[in-house]
Amino acid sequence: MEMVKKVLKWLVRNWFKVQDDKALHENKLFWLVVLSPLVFIAWIFWRLTSELMTKGLYNPHISAESLAGFVSYYAFPVALLTVPLTLAVMINRFHSSKQKAKSNRLVEQNNTANNFFNHYKYFCDHCEAIRQRYSKGVLVLKPEVLYKKLFIHSSINNLNAELNLDFIEHYFIELLPIEQSFQNHSNQYHDIIFQNERDDLEPLEIHIFVEPFIYLLDFSGISYTTSIEQESHFSSQLDQYYDILYALICFNGVSNYHEVCEYTNKMYAILRADCIDD
Repeated sequence: MEMVKKVLKWLVRNWFKVQDDKALHENKLFWLVVLSPLVFIAWIFWRLTSELMTKGLYNPHISAESLAGFVSYYAFPVALLTVPLTLAVMINRFHSSKQKAKSNRLVEQNNTANNFFNHYKYFCDHCEAIRQRYSKGVLVLKPEVLYKKLFIHSSINNLNAELNLDFIEHYFIELLPIEQSFQNHSNQYHDIIFQNERDDLEPLEIHIFVEPFIYLLDFSGISYTTSIEQESHFSSQLDQYYDILYALICFNGVSNYHEVCEYTNKMYAILRADCIDD
């Protein structure tokens, strides 16, 4: 039984299947549907001719009488000659149809791949434009890492411009320790300076750190170094973290921008509530 299955599989794969990756004349099925009927028709011609010769009715000379006899005796096998032609045309149509479908698939795959690489290229340009807004070394963006994290469902075979909301959530979670680190630094290194601009006014109290507060955010392709010298600058530095993320999601290639923007604002409000309001 196993041998029979192998033989049938071999026949179907090699003889009874239109192979679109081969030329028509290289398809075995094409020659099968052409030669098989021709062999059968040739056999009928031979049998009829043998019988006519046995009965003395076979006349090889060309004349009106012999042609009339030929039409009379060989009408059926001559009519059968249309069968291989019809089958050959059918196989040709099937072969052309499969090649056209394959060509369409290849064109679609090529377009998808081109769209993917163009999308990635524009994202790299977008990251570079953001990076240039900051001093050298302060902000480092790795587009190849960011793209994989932001567009997790996008691939060379399937471009998906929907931005991953989990990235937004994890970004702000990564920022939560900054508040505690800042408080520890403030308690250890702060110094208070009183300034008087006018004698009749209350002295202005300024908290300046003896050593600046340095904080490095290194998260999924984003590396940003924070340097704070005054306690009052902490809030504005939080805004910088928001601005970096917001600049990334403002990429024109994001399909769910409004949803992402709303979620980003929501998460940032939670971060500020934890870091500032407390």
